[in-house]
Amino acid sequence: MALCRISLPDNTFRLGWCRGDDVFDLTAVDPVGCSDISAVFTSDDPIAFVHRQTEQAEKSAPTWSWPELLNRDSDRPHIVAPIDRQEVWAAGVTYTRSRDARMAESETSASVYDRVYDADRPELFLKSTPERVSDPLEPVRVRHDSNWTVPEPELALVISSNGKFFGFTAGNDMSARDIEGDNPLYLPQAKT
Repeated sequence: MALCRISLPDNTFRLGWCRGDDVFDLTAVDPVGCSDISAVFTSDDPIAFVHRQTEQAEKSAPTWSWPELLNRDSDRPHIVAPIDRQEVWAAGVTYTRSRDARMAESETSASVYDRVYDADRPELFLKSTPERVSDPLEPVRVRHDSNWTVPEPELALVISSNGKFFGFTAGNDMSARDIEGDNPLYLPQAKT
């Protein structure tokens, strides 16, 4: 299932269903249930709900083509980040390679990271509010007080409001490695 969020020239948004280069307007099928991402997430079974809507949408011609939505001209429909009111949370220390790099960069506090990797409770932190998420093909922001910022491509999981896995997307996590290395408690600052 490939959902997308589309910004229209009148500053309204639509949800789209992508199949190949064809994009169908789900909001036209169900103006209330597909009014935004949040409306979909609050349905009892978001995956089944979207599946029903896509079956209806595919009975008509596609509204847009994927290539035309990649144009960032505000006078034309274009793709935006698939988020409206949701916060973005992150889970740290998820890969062995990441652990090793953190420990090497943080010689004075390496044992703190080692304890996190072996803990039962995951390291979770707020990554972003929705208005700070960059849209596809848009520049990302970095901290001005960091001298070493690196991109970290991530698999982003989409979880519905009732805690169920809904889907996934790509995320580009920017990390201020020098800030993070100074003190493990600075991790949320390094990731914001």
